[in-house]
Parts: sequence; C-alpha cells; structure tokens
Amino acid sequence: MVKIARKLGVSIIICLFMLSATVLAAGKVIDEDFSCQGVMLGDSESVLQSKWGEPLYDKTAVKQGVTIKTYVYKNGYEASVSPKTGKVVDFVVDMEKYEARDGVRKGATKYWLEKVYGKQQRQYIEGNCYLIFNRPGFPHQHLMLLIDPEDGQLRELKITALPVNDAEAEAMEAEGDPLLREDEGRDNNAMLSIDTSALPQDKEVRWGGLRR
Repeated sequence: MVKIARKLGVSIIICLFMLSATVLAAGKVIDEDFSCQGVMLGDSESVLQSKWGEPLYDKTAVKQGVTIKTYVYKNGYEASVSPKTGKVVDFVVDMEKYEARDGVRKGATKYWLEKVYGKQQRQYIEGNCYLIFNRPGFPHQHLMLLIDPEDGQLRELKITALPVNDAEAEAMEAEGDPLLREDEGRDNNAMLSIDTSALPQDKEVRWGGLRR
C-alpha cells in the first residue's frame, strides 16, 4: 500500500512538473512572429527578393511618417523597405489566406492568442482595438493584432518596424534611428495616414492596409 502511494506521489509530481514546463513554454512571442514567409523584419532587400521573388509592382510613399518603398505581390501580400537603410520594415498580409505560428489565423480566439503570444493590454488606435507585442531585444519591432473588442477574436495581423504613434516616433528620433529624422516632415495627423501614391492627394488612407 505504501509503495503504491509512493508511486502515485511520484507520478503526480512528474505530471505537475511537465504541466508547469508546458505553461512556461507557452504564451510568449519569439523571433518567428516578426517574420513573414521566411523574411524577417530587418532583413535586407536582397533577402526579400530571393525569398519572395518578383513583385507585381512597387510604389514609394510615406507611411507612419516614414518614407518607404512597398513591393506588392500577386498573393495579396506587401513588403516595405526603407530606402535609407535598405531593410524590410513592414508586412501586410491577406488574412483570408495567412496563417501564423501555431495555427493563428483570422478568427483565432482570445484564449488561443493568449496561449500562443501571452497576455497583453489592449491599445486603441483610430478607434480600433489592438494587442501589440514587441520583439525581444527590438523594442520598435511590433506584432500588431487587431481584435474584436467584444469577443477578442483576431481580425487582422500586422508585422511592422514603423512607429505606432508620435511618442514612439519621437523616441526613435531621439535614439538616432535612421528611419526617422527631423527632416521627415512628420506631423501629428500624418502618423495614421499611409500610402497616398495611388489615390487623390486630398484623401486620407487607412493605416497599414488593415482592411475593413
């Protein structure tokens, strides 16, 4: 009887240890979350071209107060590069097709998002509700999840190294980030306006290709 109790106790301890290890391993962003189809934020334009191939076309515009060159691909994806640094700074994906790590895709539940990425405080931008995660060691690289404010389900996903607001832009300038300099001509209203190259110049464009 004592031996059985001991074995049972050991089994319970092992199960608890395995459970705690699983909990610790879950709910955390990793480098992979800041990449798209094999290309990481900060990779060179040559890496983008080698992985994604020839785009349908490209366009140059100001997005989030930063001048970027955007490559548009036939699968509906977009990748933007900074002309100043030659590095990838932004991705836009087609949420009807895109699937991130661990099966995260459009409609993913609040529970599943927390299980994969961890808990995060909600932020509101232009009236939209986001969970914004920063890449470890790269505070200005973001995984932005646009969620339904009622049920927390994922609506859109964005991967970007562009500033999300004026405060971050000013911090990046103060740090000497080459993406943002005082000669960019940024103002408060420009931070949430993007890519006007294909539209009349007197119309505002929604931020980051987050479709509604």
